[in-house]
Amino acid sequence: MDPFALMDFLGLSIGQVERYVLILARFSGMFLAAPFFSRAVGPKQIKTALLLGITIVVFPLVEPWALEGDANVPMMVGAVVVEILIGGMFGMLVHWVLVAVQVAGGLIGFQMGLSMAMVMDPTSGVQEGVLSNLLYLVVLMLFLNLNGHHLLIEGISKSFQTMPLGGGLPSGEGLLQAGTAALLQLFKLAILISAPIIASTKLLYLGMGLINRASPQIQVFFLAMPIAQMIGFIILGFTMTLFAHVMAREINGFFSLANKLVGL
Repeated sequence: MDPFALMDFLGLSIGQVERYVLILARFSGMFLAAPFFSRAVGPKQIKTALLLGITIVVFPLVEPWALEGDANVPMMVGAVVVEILIGGMFGMLVHWVLVAVQVAGGLIGFQMGLSMAMVMDPTSGVQEGVLSNLLYLVVLMLFLNLNGHHLLIEGISKSFQTMPLGGGLPSGEGLLQAGTAALLQLFKLAILISAPIIASTKLLYLGMGLINRASPQIQVFFLAMPIAQMIGFIILGFTMTLFAHVMAREINGFFSLANKLVGL
């Protein structure tokens, strides 16, 4: 089908098509990096239809870009790359809250002797620790329950007002500040989640070391592993009562950093 004939049939100009492509590029970057949208789960046709539908809805709300209708291919290609990067950075900053949970799960699994227990995550296609995968899915469900997917779409939609199409990337200083703050918060959150189990298992291993020192004939290694796992699961169960409140606060914090990056 002739694309120009299709444009005439739909009543679209070249400038409007360019604007649609740029809007689509920014949302595509978000779909590539943001939690839930970036997971390789479900038919790709549905995800593509959702992306196209969101772009159609947002299109009337976006102002024309500076070179609209000029048919300048090199500038258009550069603008598409920039828009993909903007959407990707926004989604990545929000996604780091779930990465922090995966890091915490890896630390907890190592302390409990579960670091060799790996499962294939069908949504990402890679092997992950059982605790990392479990905590990730729990937080992902919490993220959806808090309408995080709606907030992602809303944030990108509002970003067209603060960062118009073709306006370039965020300032280097703002990008550095947002990225550094998110990275620091990622490791702080991972340590906060895993600290109770790390501290308890360290005390356990210390006690087992003292027992082995006093009675070398006792095989403390075979005793420490099941006890460490039992203590770890008990503490994890108790801390889960506060887990949802902490993660809801942290999700809002990472959204604030992402919004700050695009000037919201």
